[in-house]
Amino acid sequence: MTAETRAYIARRVLLLVPLLVGLTLIVFTLIHLAPGDPAAAFVSEQNLDPQVLAQIRKNLGLDQPLPVQYVIWISHVARLDFGTAYTFNQKPVIELIAERLPATLVLQSLALIVSLAIAIPLGVISAKKQYSILDTTATTGAFLGLALPSFWIALMLQLFIAVNLGWLPVSTPGVDESGPGRIKFLVLPLIVLALPTVAVFLRFVRSSMLEVIRQDYLTAARAKGLSDATVTYRHALKNALIPIVTVTGTQLARLLGGAVIVEYIFAWPGLGALAFDSVLHRDYPVVLALTLLTGAFILVVNLIVDIAYTFADPRLSFRS
Repeated sequence: MTAETRAYIARRVLLLVPLLVGLTLIVFTLIHLAPGDPAAAFVSEQNLDPQVLAQIRKNLGLDQPLPVQYVIWISHVARLDFGTAYTFNQKPVIELIAERLPATLVLQSLALIVSLAIAIPLGVISAKKQYSILDTTATTGAFLGLALPSFWIALMLQLFIAVNLGWLPVSTPGVDESGPGRIKFLVLPLIVLALPTVAVFLRFVRSSMLEVIRQDYLTAARAKGLSDATVTYRHALKNALIPIVTVTGTQLARLLGGAVIVEYIFAWPGLGALAFDSVLHRDYPVVLALTLLTGAFILVVNLIVDIAYTFADPRLSFRS
C-alpha cells in the first residue's frame, strides 16, 4: 500500500467521526421528540399511574434534560456500552443485536448474491440484443421492480404462493431455525428483497455494456479473430462491471432499509424486525444502537467501495 493510499484512507476515516457524531445528534433528538412514552412499556394499560410513570422515567434517566441525557448516552457508547433494552426482557442491547445479526446477514447476503447472479447475465444479453423482445421485457421488468413497493410484493406473495397455492409458509415461526428446515422460510423474503436489487443492477449492467461494446478496442479484438464470447466476457464485461462496484455498496444500504418491513412481514428474526418492534415500543436504547451501527456500517462500506473502485479502475487515483 502506497503512502498516497494510506493518506487517503486516513482522511476518510477522520471524516467518519463528525459524520457519526452528527448522526447521533439527529437520531437522539428525533426519537426523544417523537410522541409516546417508553415508561408505559413497563406497566399495563390498566395501571398507568402518573406517579409510577414518573418514577420509571426517573429510574431510566428520562426526567433529565435532553442535553444531559445525550452526554450520558454518548459517553457509554464511546465505551461500546449501548445500555439495556426497556423491553425484550431487559436484555443488554449488544446481546440482542448479536442474537439477531446472523439471520439478517444470511438474508441480505443471499439477496445480494442472487441479485448479481441474475442481473449480470441478463444485463449482458439485453445489451447485446438491444431493442429485442428480451431487452424490452427485461427493461420493463426492471422498472416494475423499482416501482412496486416491497411490502406490497411481500403481501401478494404471501397471498398467492403461501395461502392460495400452499407451496411455502406465510412467515417464519419467529425463531431462527437452522439446517434445511430454514430454507422454506427464507424463499419469500429473499425474493422480495432481491427483486428491486435485480432491477438496479440490471439497468447499470445493461447501460455499462452498451457503452463498452462500442469501444474501438473491442472492434480490434474481434478483428484479431477472438470469439464473441471471449470479447464479451473477458474484455467488455470486465470493464463494464467497474461501476457495479459502487452500485453494490449503495444497494447494501437499500437492502438494510428494506429489510425492516420485509423482516417484520415474514417474522424473520433479524435486525429489521428488531428495529420495527423497538420503534413500536419506544425502546430508545435499541433504536439508537441500531441506527448508529447501521449508519456506521454504511459509512464504512462507502469508504471500502471508494477504495475498491480506485483499485478496479487504474485511471483513477487517490490524489485529492
